[in-house]
Amino acid sequence: MARIDKRFGATDGWIKMPDGTEHYIFGFVDLTGVPEERPALYRGRATLPGPLLEVDEGDEVYLTLTNLGFPGRPELDDTHTIHWHGFPNQIPLWDGVPETSISVPVGRSFTYYFKPADPGTYMYHCHFEPVEHIQMGMLGPLIVRPALEKNPAFAGRLFAYNDTATEYQREVILLLTELDAVAHSRVAAAQPYDWTEYRPHYWLISGRSYPDTVKPADDPSLPGQPFSALIAAQPGEKVLLRFINLGYELHTLQLLGLPLRIIGQDAKLLRGYHGEDLSHSATGLTLAAGQTVDALVTASRPGIYPLYNRSYHKNTNAGLTFGGMVTEFRVVP
Repeated sequence: MARIDKRFGATDGWIKMPDGTEHYIFGFVDLTGVPEERPALYRGRATLPGPLLEVDEGDEVYLTLTNLGFPGRPELDDTHTIHWHGFPNQIPLWDGVPETSISVPVGRSFTYYFKPADPGTYMYHCHFEPVEHIQMGMLGPLIVRPALEKNPAFAGRLFAYNDTATEYQREVILLLTELDAVAHSRVAAAQPYDWTEYRPHYWLISGRSYPDTVKPADDPSLPGQPFSALIAAQPGEKVLLRFINLGYELHTLQLLGLPLRIIGQDAKLLRGYHGEDLSHSATGLTLAAGQTVDALVTASRPGIYPLYNRSYHKNTNAGLTFGGMVTEFRVVP
């Protein structure tokens, strides 16, 4: 157990699609370790998704949220929160739901406290006006690593849960969202938008649309989209795929040529009431909004294996094929 001090800023920014279009977003930026006189320099530098929040089971996590405002919409004085979605042991004050807690005004900060008791894959998002703020990009991945990794008998080994059957050698976060270009354009232009008219034009994995999904992490051409969705492994390695759906649609993904072993769902190891192993093999999986799934894949033979959304219209960029919610699993010798 350790004390973890993190600081995120809430602000705005811009992201790019493979067709050359740019889109206004709200989001978060990592301010951890930034000197107190410099956070303002991070205004307008939000990323999609937000920074990875990664902690160990039993850590005491102090997460400070600073509202930096929106330089692209300076008249908009929205408050913000951080809600740890699916966290089972939270009290209302630190749960980030503004109706039962507080939200952070522009220029102010608030520190949340978490003590994660259960390992797994989670997500966080702003809970103030969530329909708008989540679609605009105020979300990010959250991982709680199991205490088993701290056991000296398993030093240097990686596990998804406190079970040796969940061991893996590599992991990739695949955070699913969509982007309604009309909504983002209207918000950027300070025009009203009826969210019941939500119609996505882009389907994203970790903030990117194919072929950008397979570009490396922190690619300089995508400063607002630092996460890569490319999966790479060597033959024989086990890869943990952490699926997170923070879009508003149901998504069904398929991995051709490599079977998935579904081992966890919503940050829970798949076990029965009496400890029965409920993990199972699948060629694809369906995620509802707000759901996470952990799957192990063994990289068997060298090759490039496509991972894609089974809805054809989600394999496009603004209606033009080929693109969208697609990435590659590359097994290299």
